Amino acid sequence: MNGILNFLIMSKSKKIPVFDILIGSKEKEFVNDCLDKSFLGQGSYIKDFENEFSKFVNCKYGITTTSGTTALHLACKTIGLKKEDEVLVSSSTNMASAFSIDYCGAIPIPIDIDQDTWQMDVNKIEKKINSKTKAIMVVHLFGHPVDMDKVIDIAKKHNLRVIEDCAESHGVEYKGKKVGSIGDIGAFSFYANKTITCGEGGMVVTNSTNLAEKARSLKNLSYGKKNKFIHEDIGFNYRLPNISAAIGLAQLKKIKEIFSEKDRIYNRYKKNLENLKGVKIPTIKEWATRYIMWVFNLQVDKNFPVSRDELIKKLNEKNIETRNAFVPINKQPILIKKYGLYEEKECPNANYIMDNGFYLPSGNNITNEEIDYICNEIKQISKL
Repeated sequence: MNGILNFLIMSKSKKIPVFDILIGSKEKEFVNDCLDKSFLGQGSYIKDFENEFSKFVNCKYGITTTSGTTALHLACKTIGLKKEDEVLVSSSTNMASAFSIDYCGAIPIPIDIDQDTWQMDVNKIEKKINSKTKAIMVVHLFGHPVDMDKVIDIAKKHNLRVIEDCAESHGVEYKGKKVGSIGDIGAFSFYANKTITCGEGGMVVTNSTNLAEKARSLKNLSYGKKNKFIHEDIGFNYRLPNISAAIGLAQLKKIKEIFSEKDRIYNRYKKNLENLKGVKIPTIKEWATRYIMWVFNLQVDKNFPVSRDELIKKLNEKNIETRNAFVPINKQPILIKKYGLYEEKECPNANYIMDNGFYLPSGNNITNEEIDYICNEIKQISKL
Protein backbone atom coordinates (compact mmCIF):
# COMPACT_ATOMS: atom_id res chain seq x y z
CA MET A 1 0.00 0.00 0.00
CA ASN A 2 2.82 2.40 0.88
CA GLY A 3 4.49 1.69 -2.45
CA ILE A 4 1.31 2.51 -4.39
CA LEU A 5 0.77 5.68 -2.38
CA ASN A 6 4.36 6.73 -2.97
CA PHE A 7 3.93 6.06 -6.69
CA LEU A 8 0.79 8.23 -6.88
CA ILE A 9 2.30 11.09 -4.88
CA MET A 10 5.44 11.24 -7.00
CA SER A 11 3.68 10.83 -10.33
CA LYS A 12 1.27 13.69 -9.63
CA SER A 13 3.19 16.28 -7.66
CA LYS A 14 6.83 15.69 -6.77
CA LYS A 15 9.49 16.52 -9.31
CA ILE A 16 12.50 14.23 -9.08
CA PRO A 17 15.44 16.52 -9.90
CA VAL A 18 18.20 15.30 -12.16
CA PHE A 19 20.66 16.21 -9.41
CA ASP A 20 20.68 17.53 -5.88
CA ILE A 21 23.26 17.28 -3.14
CA LEU A 22 23.17 16.72 0.60
CA ILE A 23 24.48 19.58 2.73
CA GLY A 24 24.94 18.76 6.40
CA SER A 25 26.00 20.20 9.74
CA LYS A 26 29.75 20.19 9.02
CA GLU A 27 29.34 22.49 6.02
CA LYS A 28 27.26 24.88 8.12
CA GLU A 29 29.81 24.75 10.95
CA PHE A 30 32.72 25.65 8.65
CA VAL A 31 30.79 28.39 6.82
CA ASN A 32 29.68 29.94 10.10
CA ASP A 33 33.28 29.88 11.27
CA CYS A 34 34.22 31.91 8.18
CA LEU A 35 31.41 34.36 8.89
CA ASP A 36 32.36 34.70 12.54
CA LYS A 37 36.00 35.41 11.68
CA SER A 38 35.14 37.58 8.62
CA PHE A 39 37.47 35.51 6.42
CA LEU A 40 35.21 35.33 3.40
CA GLY A 41 37.81 35.94 0.69
CA GLN A 42 41.16 34.36 1.54
CA GLY A 43 41.79 32.31 4.68
CA SER A 44 42.91 29.05 6.25
CA TYR A 45 40.21 26.87 4.70
CA ILE A 46 41.77 27.34 1.27
CA LYS A 47 45.12 25.90 2.30
CA ASP A 48 43.47 23.12 4.29
CA PHE A 49 41.25 22.19 1.35
CA GLU A 50 44.18 22.23 -1.07
CA ASN A 51 46.29 20.07 1.23
CA GLU A 52 43.57 17.55 2.03
CA PHE A 53 42.27 17.20 -1.51
CA SER A 54 45.70 16.86 -3.12
CA LYS A 55 46.54 14.20 -0.54
CA PHE A 56 43.24 12.47 -1.31
CA VAL A 57 44.12 12.17 -5.02
CA ASN A 58 47.76 11.23 -4.28
CA CYS A 59 49.26 14.44 -5.63
CA LYS A 60 51.88 16.62 -3.95
CA TYR A 61 50.19 19.89 -4.81
CA GLY A 62 46.69 21.31 -5.09
CA ILE A 63 45.80 24.81 -6.29
CA THR A 64 42.21 25.95 -5.84
CA THR A 65 40.43 27.95 -8.55
CA THR A 66 37.05 29.55 -9.07
CA SER A 67 35.60 26.74 -11.21
CA GLY A 68 36.35 23.54 -13.08
CA THR A 69 36.63 25.58 -16.27
CA THR A 70 39.24 27.94 -14.80
CA ALA A 71 41.08 24.91 -13.39
CA LEU A 72 41.30 23.48 -16.91
CA HIS A 73 42.38 26.83 -18.35
CA LEU A 74 45.00 27.21 -15.63
CA ALA A 75 46.28 23.68 -16.34
CA CYS A 76 46.53 24.45 -20.08
CA LYS A 77 48.32 27.74 -19.47
CA THR A 78 50.64 26.18 -16.91
CA ILE A 79 51.98 23.56 -19.31
CA GLY A 80 52.66 26.32 -21.83
CA LEU A 81 50.00 25.95 -24.51
CA LYS A 82 50.11 28.79 -27.00
CA LYS A 83 48.62 29.98 -30.28
CA GLU A 84 48.22 27.31 -32.99
CA ASP A 85 49.25 24.44 -30.70
CA GLU A 86 46.94 21.42 -31.06
CA VAL A 87 45.55 19.38 -28.19
CA LEU A 88 43.90 16.00 -28.68
CA VAL A 89 40.79 15.76 -26.52
CA SER A 90 37.82 13.45 -26.14
CA SER A 91 35.07 14.47 -28.54
CA SER A 92 32.31 13.73 -26.03
CA THR A 93 32.72 16.13 -23.13
CA ASN A 94 31.44 19.30 -21.54
CA MET A 95 32.67 22.12 -23.78
CA ALA A 96 34.75 23.54 -20.91
CA SER A 97 37.37 21.01 -22.01
CA ALA A 98 37.58 22.43 -25.54
CA PHE A 99 37.11 26.06 -24.48
CA SER A 100 39.96 25.92 -21.96
CA ILE A 101 42.29 24.93 -24.80
CA ASP A 102 40.94 27.71 -27.02
CA TYR A 103 41.47 30.31 -24.26
CA CYS A 104 45.23 29.73 -24.74
CA GLY A 105 44.98 30.26 -28.49
CA ALA A 106 45.45 26.52 -28.99
CA ILE A 107 43.15 24.23 -30.98
CA PRO A 108 41.12 21.31 -29.59
CA ILE A 109 41.24 18.28 -31.90
CA PRO A 110 38.43 15.80 -31.14
CA ILE A 111 39.16 12.10 -30.71
CA ASP A 112 36.19 9.76 -31.04
CA ILE A 113 35.01 7.70 -28.10
CA ASP A 114 34.45 4.02 -27.48
CA GLN A 115 30.71 3.43 -27.69
CA ASP A 116 30.72 0.86 -24.88
CA THR A 117 32.38 3.07 -22.26
CA TRP A 118 31.81 6.60 -23.66
CA GLN A 119 35.54 7.24 -23.02
CA MET A 120 38.22 8.45 -25.44
CA ASP A 121 39.20 5.68 -27.86
CA VAL A 122 42.95 5.70 -27.21
CA ASN A 123 43.58 3.61 -30.34
CA LYS A 124 42.62 6.63 -32.43
CA ILE A 125 45.02 9.10 -30.83
CA GLU A 126 48.18 8.59 -32.88
CA LYS A 127 46.42 9.11 -36.19
CA LYS A 128 45.78 12.73 -35.19
CA ILE A 129 49.29 13.58 -34.00
CA ASN A 130 51.33 16.01 -36.10
CA SER A 131 54.05 18.62 -35.62
CA LYS A 132 51.58 21.03 -33.99
CA THR A 133 50.34 18.54 -31.39
CA LYS A 134 51.53 19.53 -27.91
CA ALA A 135 49.26 17.71 -25.47
CA ILE A 136 46.56 15.11 -24.87
CA MET A 137 43.63 16.07 -22.68
CA VAL A 138 41.87 12.96 -21.41
CA VAL A 139 38.37 13.33 -19.98
CA HIS A 140 37.43 10.75 -17.36
CA LEU A 141 33.77 11.05 -18.28
CA PHE A 142 30.95 10.28 -15.82
CA GLY A 143 33.31 8.62 -13.32
CA HIS A 144 35.02 6.05 -15.57
CA PRO A 145 38.78 6.39 -16.26
CA VAL A 146 40.36 6.51 -19.69
CA ASP A 147 42.88 3.75 -20.48
CA MET A 148 45.84 5.77 -19.19
CA ASP A 149 48.72 3.34 -19.80
CA LYS A 150 48.26 3.68 -23.55
CA VAL A 151 47.88 7.47 -23.27
CA ILE A 152 51.10 7.81 -21.27
CA ASP A 153 52.99 5.56 -23.70
CA ILE A 154 51.86 7.64 -26.67
CA ALA A 155 52.68 10.88 -24.86
CA LYS A 156 56.21 9.72 -24.05
CA LYS A 157 56.76 8.50 -27.60
CA HIS A 158 55.76 11.86 -29.09
CA ASN A 159 56.96 14.13 -26.25
CA LEU A 160 53.46 15.35 -25.38
CA ARG A 161 52.02 16.68 -22.12
CA VAL A 162 49.02 14.93 -20.55
CA ILE A 163 46.20 16.91 -18.94
CA GLU A 164 43.56 14.98 -16.99
CA ASP A 165 40.06 16.46 -16.96
CA CYS A 166 38.72 14.95 -13.75
CA ALA A 167 35.68 17.20 -13.36
CA GLU A 168 33.38 14.18 -13.01
CA SER A 169 35.72 11.63 -11.46
CA HIS A 170 36.62 12.49 -7.87
CA GLY A 171 38.31 9.48 -6.24
CA VAL A 172 38.17 7.32 -9.38
CA GLU A 173 41.07 4.90 -9.77
CA TYR A 174 42.84 3.53 -12.83
CA LYS A 175 44.69 0.31 -11.96
CA GLY A 176 44.94 1.48 -8.37
CA LYS A 177 46.08 5.02 -9.22
CA LYS A 178 43.87 8.02 -8.53
CA VAL A 179 42.94 9.96 -11.65
CA GLY A 180 44.57 13.37 -11.62
CA SER A 181 47.85 11.89 -10.41
CA ILE A 182 48.74 9.99 -13.59
CA GLY A 183 49.38 12.71 -16.18
CA ASP A 184 51.41 15.91 -15.89
CA ILE A 185 48.57 17.93 -14.45
CA GLY A 186 44.90 17.42 -13.56
CA ALA A 187 41.81 19.56 -13.06
CA PHE A 188 38.76 18.97 -10.88
CA SER A 189 35.41 20.72 -10.63
CA PHE A 190 33.41 21.45 -7.47
CA TYR A 191 30.32 22.80 -9.18
CA ALA A 192 27.00 22.30 -7.40
CA ASN A 193 26.26 18.99 -9.13
CA LYS A 194 29.70 17.41 -8.76
CA THR A 195 30.58 14.51 -6.44
CA ILE A 196 31.72 17.03 -3.85
CA THR A 197 30.90 20.70 -4.16
CA CYS A 198 31.94 24.19 -3.12
CA GLY A 199 28.84 25.60 -4.83
CA GLU A 200 31.28 26.63 -7.55
CA GLY A 201 35.01 25.95 -7.62
CA GLY A 202 37.84 23.90 -9.02
CA MET A 203 41.34 22.63 -8.33
CA VAL A 204 44.52 21.97 -10.29
CA VAL A 205 46.61 19.06 -9.03
CA THR A 206 50.11 17.95 -9.95
CA ASN A 207 53.19 16.16 -8.66
CA SER A 208 55.52 18.67 -10.34
CA THR A 209 56.98 21.40 -8.13
CA ASN A 210 57.63 23.65 -11.14
CA LEU A 211 54.11 23.27 -12.54
CA ALA A 212 52.58 23.86 -9.10
CA GLU A 213 54.56 27.06 -8.58
CA LYS A 214 53.62 28.34 -12.02
CA ALA A 215 49.94 27.50 -11.56
CA ARG A 216 49.84 29.13 -8.13
CA SER A 217 51.38 32.31 -9.54
CA LEU A 218 49.18 32.47 -12.65
CA LYS A 219 45.96 32.01 -10.68
CA ASN A 220 46.87 34.97 -8.45
CA LEU A 221 47.62 37.62 -11.10
CA SER A 222 51.30 36.59 -11.26
CA TYR A 223 52.28 39.09 -8.59
CA GLY A 224 56.02 39.76 -8.40
CA LYS A 225 58.16 38.10 -5.72
CA LYS A 226 60.27 41.17 -4.95
CA ASN A 227 57.86 43.93 -5.82
CA LYS A 228 54.32 42.57 -5.70
CA PHE A 229 53.05 45.04 -8.26
CA ILE A 230 55.63 44.24 -10.91
CA HIS A 231 53.88 41.20 -12.37
CA GLU A 232 55.87 38.26 -13.68
CA ASP A 233 53.33 37.14 -16.29
CA ILE A 234 49.83 37.86 -17.61
CA GLY A 235 48.03 36.23 -14.71
CA PHE A 236 44.41 35.65 -13.76
CA ASN A 237 42.20 36.22 -10.76
CA TYR A 238 41.11 32.63 -10.22
CA ARG A 239 41.13 32.76 -6.42
CA LEU A 240 38.55 30.56 -4.70
CA PRO A 241 36.88 32.33 -1.74
CA ASN A 242 37.63 30.97 1.73
CA ILE A 243 33.92 30.44 2.38
CA SER A 244 33.66 28.20 -0.71
CA ALA A 245 36.73 26.22 0.33
CA ALA A 246 35.08 25.70 3.73
CA ILE A 247 32.14 23.96 2.06
CA GLY A 248 34.49 21.85 -0.06
CA LEU A 249 36.59 20.80 2.92
CA ALA A 250 33.49 19.78 4.85
CA GLN A 251 32.30 17.73 1.88
CA LEU A 252 35.69 16.07 1.58
CA LYS A 253 35.59 14.99 5.21
CA LYS A 254 32.53 12.84 4.48
CA ILE A 255 33.75 11.52 1.13
CA LYS A 256 33.36 7.86 2.16
CA GLU A 257 29.70 8.48 2.97
CA ILE A 258 29.24 10.23 -0.40
CA PHE A 259 30.88 7.35 -2.26
CA SER A 260 28.65 4.88 -0.43
CA GLU A 261 25.60 6.77 -1.66
CA LYS A 262 26.99 6.85 -5.20
CA ASP A 263 27.46 3.08 -5.11
CA ARG A 264 23.93 2.58 -3.75
CA ILE A 265 22.39 4.67 -6.53
CA TYR A 266 24.41 3.04 -9.30
CA ASN A 267 23.75 -0.51 -8.10
CA ARG A 268 20.03 0.14 -7.66
CA TYR A 269 19.64 1.51 -11.17
CA LYS A 270 21.79 -1.25 -12.67
CA LYS A 271 19.83 -4.03 -10.96
CA ASN A 272 16.59 -2.53 -12.27
CA LEU A 273 17.67 -1.85 -15.84
CA GLU A 274 20.57 -4.09 -16.86
CA ASN A 275 18.38 -6.77 -18.47
CA LEU A 276 15.90 -4.42 -20.12
CA LYS A 277 15.85 -4.88 -23.90
CA GLY A 278 16.95 -1.81 -25.82
CA VAL A 279 18.68 -0.20 -22.83
CA LYS A 280 22.47 -0.24 -22.61
CA ILE A 281 24.44 0.73 -19.52
CA PRO A 282 28.08 1.68 -20.27
CA THR A 283 30.65 -1.05 -19.66
CA ILE A 284 32.94 -0.76 -16.65
CA LYS A 285 36.38 -1.89 -17.83
CA GLU A 286 38.76 -4.00 -15.74
CA TRP A 287 41.24 -1.12 -15.47
CA ALA A 288 38.62 0.90 -13.56
CA THR A 289 39.70 -0.48 -10.18
CA ARG A 290 37.48 2.11 -8.49
CA TYR A 291 34.56 3.33 -10.56
CA ILE A 292 32.58 6.06 -8.84
CA MET A 293 29.44 7.09 -10.65
CA TRP A 294 28.98 10.81 -11.13
CA VAL A 295 25.56 10.36 -12.73
CA PHE A 296 23.80 7.26 -14.01
CA ASN A 297 24.22 7.44 -17.77
CA LEU A 298 22.75 5.04 -20.31
CA GLN A 299 21.64 4.80 -23.92
CA VAL A 300 18.71 3.35 -25.81
CA ASP A 301 19.18 1.54 -29.11
CA LYS A 302 16.95 0.45 -31.99
CA ASN A 303 15.46 -2.36 -29.88
CA PHE A 304 13.77 0.15 -27.58
CA PRO A 305 10.27 1.02 -28.82
CA VAL A 306 10.71 4.81 -28.67
CA SER A 307 13.59 7.18 -29.34
CA ARG A 308 15.69 8.75 -26.61
CA ASP A 309 13.92 12.06 -27.09
CA GLU A 310 10.48 10.45 -26.86
CA LEU A 311 11.54 8.55 -23.76
CA ILE A 312 12.76 11.61 -21.87
CA LYS A 313 9.59 13.47 -22.88
CA LYS A 314 7.48 10.71 -21.37
CA LEU A 315 9.63 10.66 -18.23
CA ASN A 316 9.27 14.42 -17.88
CA GLU A 317 5.50 14.00 -18.01
CA LYS A 318 5.92 11.78 -14.95
CA ASN A 319 7.94 14.50 -13.17
CA ILE A 320 11.27 12.78 -13.80
CA GLU A 321 14.07 15.11 -14.91
CA THR A 322 16.82 13.89 -17.24
CA ARG A 323 19.73 15.35 -19.19
CA ASN A 324 20.85 14.50 -22.71
CA ALA A 325 24.39 13.34 -23.44
CA PHE A 326 26.85 16.05 -24.44
CA VAL A 327 26.93 17.45 -27.96
CA PRO A 328 30.51 16.57 -29.00
CA ILE A 329 33.24 18.96 -30.11
CA ASN A 330 32.92 17.89 -33.75
CA LYS A 331 29.26 18.91 -33.71
CA GLN A 332 29.80 22.44 -32.35
CA PRO A 333 29.22 24.95 -35.20
CA ILE A 334 31.21 27.66 -33.41
CA LEU A 335 34.33 25.45 -33.35
CA ILE A 336 33.86 24.01 -36.84
CA LYS A 337 33.57 27.51 -38.27
CA LYS A 338 36.50 28.87 -36.27
CA TYR A 339 39.06 26.20 -37.10
CA GLY A 340 37.86 24.54 -40.30
CA LEU A 341 39.75 21.42 -39.26
CA TYR A 342 37.03 18.85 -38.72
CA GLU A 343 33.59 17.84 -39.88
CA GLU A 344 30.47 16.93 -37.96
CA LYS A 345 30.51 13.31 -39.09
CA GLU A 346 34.09 12.42 -38.14
CA CYS A 347 33.37 11.12 -34.62
CA PRO A 348 30.51 8.67 -35.30
CA ASN A 349 30.49 7.06 -31.85
CA ALA A 350 30.29 10.41 -30.09
CA ASN A 351 27.53 11.42 -32.49
CA TYR A 352 25.64 8.22 -31.73
CA ILE A 353 25.83 8.80 -27.99
CA MET A 354 24.72 12.41 -28.52
CA ASP A 355 21.55 11.14 -30.16
CA ASN A 356 20.85 8.16 -27.90
CA GLY A 357 22.50 8.81 -24.54
CA PHE A 358 21.15 10.52 -21.44
CA TYR A 359 21.34 10.32 -17.67
CA LEU A 360 18.83 9.84 -14.89
CA PRO A 361 18.36 11.59 -11.52
CA SER A 362 21.51 10.84 -9.53
CA GLY A 363 21.69 13.26 -6.61
CA ASN A 364 22.67 11.86 -3.22
CA ASN A 365 19.24 12.62 -1.80
CA ILE A 366 17.39 10.30 -4.17
CA THR A 367 15.70 7.39 -2.39
CA ASN A 368 15.55 3.76 -3.43
CA GLU A 369 11.80 4.16 -3.86
CA GLU A 370 12.33 7.04 -6.30
CA ILE A 371 14.87 5.02 -8.27
CA ASP A 372 12.44 2.09 -8.46
CA TYR A 373 9.68 4.44 -9.58
CA ILE A 374 11.87 5.87 -12.37
CA CYS A 375 12.90 2.41 -13.52
CA ASN A 376 9.32 1.18 -13.42
CA GLU A 377 8.30 4.04 -15.72
CA ILE A 378 11.08 3.12 -18.18
CA LYS A 379 9.97 -0.52 -18.05
CA GLN A 380 6.38 0.46 -18.78
CA ILE A 381 7.47 2.57 -21.76
CA SER A 382 9.59 -0.36 -23.02
CA LYS A 383 6.38 -2.37 -23.42
CA LEU A 384 4.78 0.06 -25.86
